[in-house]
Amino acid sequence: MPNPESLFTDFKLDSAELLEAIFTASGTYFVITDPQTGLIHAISDAWLKTLKYKREEIVGRTSQELNIWLGPEKRAEMIRRIKTDKTVNRFHACLRGKDGSLHDFSVSIQSVVLKKKNYLLFCGYDITEEIKVKNSAVSSRKMLVDALEAMSEGFVLYDPNGLLVICNSKFKEFYHYSDDETKQGVVGYELGKLDIERGTVIVAEENKADYLNRRADLAKGPPQSTFVKLRDGRYLLLSDRVTEDGYIVSIQKDITDIKEAEFAMMRARDEAHIANNTKSEFLAHMSHELRTPLNSILGFTQVMRDELLGDLGHPRYREYINDVHHSGEHLLNLINDVLDISKVESGKFELNEDVLDLKDTISACMQIIRGRQDAATLNIKITVPDEKIYFRGDERIMRQILLNLLTNAVKFTPSDGKVLLDLKKNSDHSIKLIISDTGCGIEENDIPVVLAPFGQARINARTAHEGTGLGLSLSKMLTELHDGTLGLTSKINKGTQVTLSFPAERYVDPASI
Repeated sequence: MPNPESLFTDFKLDSAELLEAIFTASGTYFVITDPQTGLIHAISDAWLKTLKYKREEIVGRTSQELNIWLGPEKRAEMIRRIKTDKTVNRFHACLRGKDGSLHDFSVSIQSVVLKKKNYLLFCGYDITEEIKVKNSAVSSRKMLVDALEAMSEGFVLYDPNGLLVICNSKFKEFYHYSDDETKQGVVGYELGKLDIERGTVIVAEENKADYLNRRADLAKGPPQSTFVKLRDGRYLLLSDRVTEDGYIVSIQKDITDIKEAEFAMMRARDEAHIANNTKSEFLAHMSHELRTPLNSILGFTQVMRDELLGDLGHPRYREYINDVHHSGEHLLNLINDVLDISKVESGKFELNEDVLDLKDTISACMQIIRGRQDAATLNIKITVPDEKIYFRGDERIMRQILLNLLTNAVKFTPSDGKVLLDLKKNSDHSIKLIISDTGCGIEENDIPVVLAPFGQARINARTAHEGTGLGLSLSKMLTELHDGTLGLTSKINKGTQVTLSFPAERYVDPASI
């Protein structure tokens, strides 16, 4: 170290005064010690302020006495190095303050001569906050790595140049990468080439370029998700995103279970479609096979019942013929219902629409219902408006709907009960048909059952009434073909109410006819 007086040419300054000024005013940490005794001869205010000592508590004592060094072995290393190297730069020292607080310093040490005697000059700066930030960064990275390793998905991050920044073990496991192949700085495009060369990912020849360039293509459009199939049969969902800084994040989830369930559903749907087509073809083929002999049976029994070719003879024959004819009619009606259900479900049912007078349609249906033997003692009433109610629909189908619902009402209503039919036209020209009875009713949980094909309520299943359970479900389907809805409410031993609601579009203004 040069003589302090040589630094100033215009005036003379005492060395002691110069050192005192520097040690007091400077923000740098200075300490001068005797290399032989270890005694501290001078210390800057900056160091005193940090370690919270007074000058008189430090000067004239050794660091061992004050127990300032956190690790004595570090001080021993420092002494060893200064003896051999004469100068030590950026030596990390952790010192303890008077209050027990710890401070990290980066210290440079060199031998200086003051008044022809050797001393050690310590110059340093406090790196406590720097160490904290560094440790925090290391801790944060460790937390990040731990979090990524805990993920069940694969994770990989690429920088804007397509170089790998970080990935987790799951990512490496999916593609069978080694640690060396996925070290920081590896080009992502090269990993894609490895996938194709090894056959780790099953990619069609025409899609290989898209697979290799998918990350670069992210810059051209919005975030996207893609599926890849691995050689071991697993499926991955790749969700790639671009950050504001141009980094590419890819999260890769194993969706094998989901894809297998999807494939199973598709197979089941295809099988159901084939089965439904087979059923429709069978029913279409059988319709002729069943209807032809039934029509013959009905024709011959009618001729015999009406004795068109002469007397039958014994009176029991007439009874038998009536039974055969009734059974044939019932079987034909069931076949027609099954065929209608099949057509509606396959979307092949076509309406022959025309303008019809609903009051006339209801009257025709009521005439048939009142002719039934089981309706003879029932109180059957209809309520219709005075005005004509014209409706755009299929006359035969509307009769079928009403007859199905009225037949059910009669069938499940005791002999002293009531069956009511109410026709209404609302102010918005929508139309309602309400059929109610005072019969045995349906349990609330059974309502969805009776509205399904072949469904019968438990309370009705115990009765002796015949039927396949197609009436309500078929009526519901045929109502919906007319853009309407069928609603059903019921209470046990109180009765049932069925409401048919049709939109205003089905109403026809009498003035237009």
